[in-house]
Amino acid sequence: MNFYPHLVRNVFYPLSLWRRGEGAERAYLREFESSQFISPEEIRAVQWRRLRCLLDHAYKQCPYYHDLFERQGLSPGDFTGLEDLRWLPPLEKSTIQEQRERLVARNWPRHDLIRNQTGGSTGAPVSFYLSTDRKCSRAAATLRHNRWAGWQVGDRVAVLWGAPQDRPSNSWRGRLRAALLREPMWLDTGNISERGLAAFRVTLLRHRPRIIQAYARAAVLFARYLRSRSLTPHRPHALVTSAEVLEAEDRRLLEDVFGCPVFNRYGCREVSVIASECPAHTGMHIMAEGLYLEIETPNGPAVPGEMGTIFVTDLLNHAMPLIRYRIGDLGAWAKGSCPCGRGLPRLERVAGRVTDFLVGVDGRLVSGVFLATYVVANRPSLGQVQIHQQRAGVVTYRIKPGRDFQPASDLDYLRSATRQHLGAEAGVESEIVEELPAEPSGKFLFSRSTVTPEFLVGAK
Repeated sequence: MNFYPHLVRNVFYPLSLWRRGEGAERAYLREFESSQFISPEEIRAVQWRRLRCLLDHAYKQCPYYHDLFERQGLSPGDFTGLEDLRWLPPLEKSTIQEQRERLVARNWPRHDLIRNQTGGSTGAPVSFYLSTDRKCSRAAATLRHNRWAGWQVGDRVAVLWGAPQDRPSNSWRGRLRAALLREPMWLDTGNISERGLAAFRVTLLRHRPRIIQAYARAAVLFARYLRSRSLTPHRPHALVTSAEVLEAEDRRLLEDVFGCPVFNRYGCREVSVIASECPAHTGMHIMAEGLYLEIETPNGPAVPGEMGTIFVTDLLNHAMPLIRYRIGDLGAWAKGSCPCGRGLPRLERVAGRVTDFLVGVDGRLVSGVFLATYVVANRPSLGQVQIHQQRAGVVTYRIKPGRDFQPASDLDYLRSATRQHLGAEAGVESEIVEELPAEPSGKFLFSRSTVTPEFLVGAK
């Protein structure tokens, strides 16, 4: 029996939280582990209690919401149930971009505002704040959802990831902490090649992680590479996919190549994990103790199985409340109850962000998520962006400009930053548009490449 994972879970992990002043994470984890099995009615009671508190706080402390309530002729006392939240208009990404400081609670200590930023995979990057307490509850929610895939603190884990802000610290303190806490091994999918995919395979076979977590498209690309070369992969206990829509045929490919179940997950940086699959794989359970989701159609709230626009309210971020936030995706409620016995509501499916890999001048692959995070998100004035590619080494940016858009400097920035990742000789073109429509399926494609890398030609 391997004793070290138990040492991490019971000694190093609690000690690390204590040193960082984040002991609330364990308290939230105990709550979430218990509450997942209460009845749907009890879960809604928890949501209503937290929503009522949030509305009162936002009205009194956040200038944006105070003005919004006044314009709508409302006060917090007018709300008598969760359904009344529909009286408020949606919170748009553009509103957060323009009104961020007025969304922050006036009574919140500035030293407790943790700044974060989305990668812009919907084409519109957003920066926001959360509190230390919300950081703890988000981490606890993630741990609970991890456990549904058999992933425990202290397990060996590898992540195929491309967001630079998630990369572990390379300082000696960071490396020591990663070793003691057995933090996930990082396999960078931001800029990969055939040689890089071969290195991933060797690394995974050497370290043999129990769990692999990956961007959905990165996992599919890796699986296609392994199959095209008839290579034997490391077979983990489970594969957790997130960040992008996982299509049914891609799930079948992953489960066949890696020989393990796939646990799909839906989330975003603004509110962290939104929903995850449990071992029953009958939809994704929502993190309902901390989030309230609505699915709206032109005719009102969606019925189970009906696709609609997703709005999410973060019930636990009082530093900068996000109420009825239009996340940019479509989804549908699942019907009935789950065989697992959890009372948490479920999403049947989500149709949202999808990103492809772009092919550089020399055949390198750069993920759309990476460019969203590392290029577009660093220039908010670009507004909403979509990338198209029909030839290797050449990309076209379609841009719906932001409020402070400066054509000369912003387009120079795009050309320079893109060539850093696709190659110095990369062709970078741009087109200014009034709208960037979603696909008929409801998905917003941040990047779309019709170019197949040479080493994957013929691979299925």
